[in-house]
Amino acid sequence: MKDWNTPDHTIAGTEHGTLVFTGPIPLVIADWEITENAPDNNGRIYASVRGWLVNGGGSGHVDDPYTEPIEGGRARLVRTELRGREPITDRDVQVDYLFVSQPHPNTWDHRGCQVTVSWMDRHVDAHGRLVPEDETGRPNPALNTADASTLI
Repeated sequence: MKDWNTPDHTIAGTEHGTLVFTGPIPLVIADWEITENAPDNNGRIYASVRGWLVNGGGSGHVDDPYTEPIEGGRARLVRTELRGREPITDRDVQVDYLFVSQPHPNTWDHRGCQVTVSWMDRHVDAHGRLVPEDETGRPNPALNTADASTLI
């Protein structure tokens, strides 16, 4: 991802991606990247996709009636279209907006809004093996094909 703190930050020539949520309008981001955090104390690994907002308006705050195409906060991600990556589908996610200040005079070709969409990607045990979970997010030994004694 390009450093935003430059006087000539442009997104027109960068890679664009589409995130489709429950709703009529997809979220388009440019110069996107996918990151993954290290496991937390419980073995949960969180991932996120972040990029510059291309097709939006408003502040992104829940109480802002002019936010488009999606409000910040909890949302249902239906699928992603990110070139070179397998689609991410059917996830409950957190959408966050970060407005950075533009340089003066403004030489950017966008509003200066970064969008981050985060989700819990997977759960691993102390040995890095996948821990199957039930719909509540609790480890479920019945779903595990390995020995249940290896679960956290």
